[in-house]
Amino acid sequence: MNIVKLQIVVLIEKYKKVTDVAAEMGLKQPTVSFHMKSLENELGASLFQYRSGRVLLTDAGRALFQYAVRIVSLAAEAERSVKQFSSLTSGSLTLEAGYMPGTYFVPNIMSQFINLHPGIDVSLTIQSDHLVRERLRGREIQLGILQDSDGGDDSFHTQVVARDEVVLIFAPGHSFAQIKVLSPELLAQEPWIQHDPASSLRGTADQWAQLNNVRVWNNTVVNSPEAFKRMISEGGNVGLFSKAGVADEAALGRLSYAPLPGISPGLVTYVLAWRKDYTLTPLQQAFVEMAAAESVLV
Repeated sequence: MNIVKLQIVVLIEKYKKVTDVAAEMGLKQPTVSFHMKSLENELGASLFQYRSGRVLLTDAGRALFQYAVRIVSLAAEAERSVKQFSSLTSGSLTLEAGYMPGTYFVPNIMSQFINLHPGIDVSLTIQSDHLVRERLRGREIQLGILQDSDGGDDSFHTQVVARDEVVLIFAPGHSFAQIKVLSPELLAQEPWIQHDPASSLRGTADQWAQLNNVRVWNNTVVNSPEAFKRMISEGGNVGLFSKAGVADEAALGRLSYAPLPGISPGLVTYVLAWRKDYTLTPLQQAFVEMAAAESVLV
């Protein structure tokens, strides 16, 4: 069994067609079919079944697929690591981050890193904290920035890059701007805008409500941080947000904020995370070290 055969298993599950697998791998269709048959003979089991022009994995094929994904991923990681080990002047850095850290903390660190290493290719993708975490666990990515919650994740190495306070935000003309001491009960009477359920801030909002034994009134959910702030600034709603994330709007008088009343969930910690069974490339290690040095602590 070799890596090419395992790559074919992974791609058959993805494309369901031998022609597409051949095109992806740069091989001829008969070569792919030969490897498929050879793998079945080698393992003594039927791995592929043909239905209506599609190629599907059998039960035995799906069992092999679970291992093939990991082996192919590890082989790719090994190749990237070796190729980037000799120099920090070339190569690539791919990073995925949750909405809050990716929008308000990572750009500054990433810009400094690019200035220090102008010859590298950099990719930053921003999406939900939940998806970043799952992609790390599934070996789809090697380095991510996410919220460190509940004492961390035992499967990851982590490095703190920022700590931030979650605050209540509202329009400058809102009645809350005139109240010096807010209460959880008072907040619960206001219409809220909530973050997407996959957002770390949604989890913080739910935790705050539970800690203070209140239920917030909301019928609006937004998955874009910028749209969230815009809706709060132009309406009578309230919501929770990163203090660092509203600093510019507050300075310009477009938004107001106040500390969360009652029992607070505490500061939010954002971390760079990578699997414990993964060895960082020199570029990734350099980025981790810079992020640690430039960490923003409220």
